[in-house]
Amino acid sequence: MKLLWKCAALVGLALWLSTGAQAAPVKTSHLTLDLMAQTNGVTPGGRVVVALSQDIQPGWHTYWRNSGDSGAPTELTWTLPKGWTAGEIVWAPPTRQPTGPLMNYGYAGRVLLPVTLTAPKSARVGETVELKVHASVLVCADVCVPEDADLTLTLPVVAATPVLDPTLGPKITAALAAAPKPGFARAVFSQAGTTFKLAVVGAGLKGADLADSYFYPYAPDLIDHGKPQGIERGPDGLTFTLTPGLGKAAGPLPAVIEGVVVVAGHAFEIQAKAGVLPPEAGGLGPPPSKAISPARGDLGLVAAIAFAFVGGLILNLMPCVFPILAMKATSLAGHAHNRKEAQVQGLAFLAGSVFTFLALAGVLMAVRAGGAAVGWGFQLQSPPVVAGLALLMLAVALNLSGLFEIGASLQGLGSEAARRGGLAGAFLTGALAVVVAAPCTAPFMAPALGWALVQPP
Repeated sequence: MKLLWKCAALVGLALWLSTGAQAAPVKTSHLTLDLMAQTNGVTPGGRVVVALSQDIQPGWHTYWRNSGDSGAPTELTWTLPKGWTAGEIVWAPPTRQPTGPLMNYGYAGRVLLPVTLTAPKSARVGETVELKVHASVLVCADVCVPEDADLTLTLPVVAATPVLDPTLGPKITAALAAAPKPGFARAVFSQAGTTFKLAVVGAGLKGADLADSYFYPYAPDLIDHGKPQGIERGPDGLTFTLTPGLGKAAGPLPAVIEGVVVVAGHAFEIQAKAGVLPPEAGGLGPPPSKAISPARGDLGLVAAIAFAFVGGLILNLMPCVFPILAMKATSLAGHAHNRKEAQVQGLAFLAGSVFTFLALAGVLMAVRAGGAAVGWGFQLQSPPVVAGLALLMLAVALNLSGLFEIGASLQGLGSEAARRGGLAGAFLTGALAVVVAAPCTAPFMAPALGWALVQPP
């Protein structure tokens, strides 16, 4: 009987090892996240590659290290045993994710993001360690949703070189092999008026199909992501014609341009310095006749204003503005028999809205000029702001329901602003409307807003 139990235990151990070290998957609203290891263990002082797997809902996408015009890259916060260290994310080659006039860089479908972990030499053979990570992922379609997950991976410390996991190992190995690497080609850039040219030369580019070639910069403000990238073919390479980003249009380019070039489905890293463009890259001829378009329509100012006006009318029917409209309607009801006073109150409300919109737009431009990738309504990506507004709207709803009367309580701050008889109350209500409802959108509003976000200040 004892022999039978020992055999069963050995079989169970073998089955556990064959399934690989993998965390229990976590399903969020639009993602399924896994943490998996390339091998079935790690030696003391050795390294193990683990990967965050993102299984993304159809129609949605996550972001690369440079998210493009909007969005934010995935962030990993590790909690490791004493002495363990984690390397940087090995980013898979991105794809273009156009959203209206915006051009973003990221992933759709499924993607693996490997990270190398290093065990301390003091790790004891036979022990099992827990590797924990908190993943923060921004997943977007027409709207963006920040989603988080806590994943835990258990991994044994072994004496001999661990074997490749039969199921997960090849997938992680393939992800590492497909990741962009340096040394495949050399690159040079040169300023060319309002644009600049980036020449890439390498033996592997000779005769390559350039139909879907693209340059993905590491610096978020280097190029105008929404503008087409011109391409000129050379005998041993190609030359991109690129439009500088808003922060670079009025100033010099950096000393070194870094990024990923994708040619014929193959991705590689480049580091380009200023210099003379090599003739074998084909960038010395006339302006390029072919451009890779980011599949966007240029609305123009008049069309954008028309879309914004119609979208603004429809926006009044969206649920996210109902609490503000209720507060203002309650305030105006107190002036129902004084038309002039009601008009003045309405103008004060308008002034508060417009002033706050302009202030919020100014903050947005300042933050983006500093290199951050934020979009409209960025204030509601802050958990403290969201929590504060949620409590404020709850207080407003309870007050309008007659549960309590406005007094000295801080809970009535929002409604008190709407009920105050002076112009300051109407002005503050307009400001509150902007803070709460700025991220709301409606039909026709999205293309106008997207067009505005990619324009110069």
